[in-house]
Amino acid sequence: MIFVMPGVLPTSLLNKLKAAFDAGSFVDGAQTVGSTNTKRKRNEEIQTSSALRKELSDEVRQALLAHNDFNLIAQPKRVGDILLSRYRQGMFYGDHIDNTVMGRASGNIWRSDLSFTLFLADPDSYEGGELELNTDMRPEKFKLPFGHMVIYSTLVLHRVNPVISGERRAMVGWAQSMVRDPNQRQVLLDIAQSIGFMQNNTREGTEHPEAIRLQKAYANLLRMWAEI
Repeated sequence: MIFVMPGVLPTSLLNKLKAAFDAGSFVDGAQTVGSTNTKRKRNEEIQTSSALRKELSDEVRQALLAHNDFNLIAQPKRVGDILLSRYRQGMFYGDHIDNTVMGRASGNIWRSDLSFTLFLADPDSYEGGELELNTDMRPEKFKLPFGHMVIYSTLVLHRVNPVISGERRAMVGWAQSMVRDPNQRQVLLDIAQSIGFMQNNTREGTEHPEAIRLQKAYANLLRMWAEI
């Protein structure tokens, strides 16, 4: 499943990310690409070893792990470091899937289940540069307003289309889920949304007997499927 989330990060953090683009030192995006993708990727990124990028990674991680909807969608076990990337005229990232295993360099290895892209430029400020995902039905393009995030399975083949004019700015990151199977994550999300509906639309709210039954089902399925 693909999820679009507005307002996932607080305004203060979005402003810090924007300031990082305005003042940051960028290097060739080849710093974070495998050898098989070097010809497919043309972009620039804030240096991964920089103190600024590490500080922002920590703040983004904390904000996402505190966000209710992100937790319901991702069931996160781990949120990794972020990348801050820009695409100027003629830059692109061809067909690829993101790395399956993260953290090899540090020896702290983990599996990527979900990818996310946060858009950090007004969509009218650049032409082209859409994030394009290969869904089961058809390729689907995303060029979202400033501060909106799209979350999608790391299994999905995707690309960033060439920028024709202007500058595309984005934050990208990855998460490992406690629930590896995306179908199981969807079942949990459906139950959580049903509980939320009852909370907001019945007199008893979450004290309704059927809401309590759903809470039990949610807890027991999570207990069955979660990898802790």
